[in-house]
Amino acid sequence: MGGSDPKPFDVAESSPLRVLWIVLPLLAAFVACLYAQLYKAPASAPWIEVTLSPPWFRMGGSAAWSLLVIALLGIGLGMAFFRRRVELAGDVLDVRSTMYRRRVPVAQLRLDQAEVVDLQRDRRYGIRVKTNGYSMPGFYSGHFRLQGGGEGFALVTDRARVLALPVSDGSTLLLSVDRPQALLDALRKVAASAPRQ
Repeated sequence: MGGSDPKPFDVAESSPLRVLWIVLPLLAAFVACLYAQLYKAPASAPWIEVTLSPPWFRMGGSAAWSLLVIALLGIGLGMAFFRRRVELAGDVLDVRSTMYRRRVPVAQLRLDQAEVVDLQRDRRYGIRVKTNGYSMPGFYSGHFRLQGGGEGFALVTDRARVLALPVSDGSTLLLSVDRPQALLDALRKVAASAPRQ
């Protein structure tokens, strides 16, 4: 395997409709702010106004930055939801998930303890608490405390088939990939070809 040619592994598919967990609440907030802006506006105020001095953007006569912030937040979080990648680049496993990234040298993975698990049945790796993560029903991304007591980095889109990769620092990578055994085999091949120290 060439050090400059990263080998991608497809992330297990999940419904793109899950992004509605982000979009619908933000859309409701946007509509509520829009209503509040227009409801209290004087009749003579223009519906929308862009100026060259602060606040630069007015709606119904008052500053409407909240609408812009909500729209940008919705676009940003929606785009982040679809950022998912698992790659083996040389001797480093690179996992990108929403706003998070974890790079782990293969030498630090405890491949003899790696296994494919069902998170609904196997409580050791069950996700308990977000420490710095992003989640919604059926999707977990980022850093979590696990039910077994350790810490984990998750890119989980399918709880029924997750590759659990313990790391030498005591944490665990939880990855939903289409072919978990293929990723595990590739990691073992890289580990076997690494020079012994």
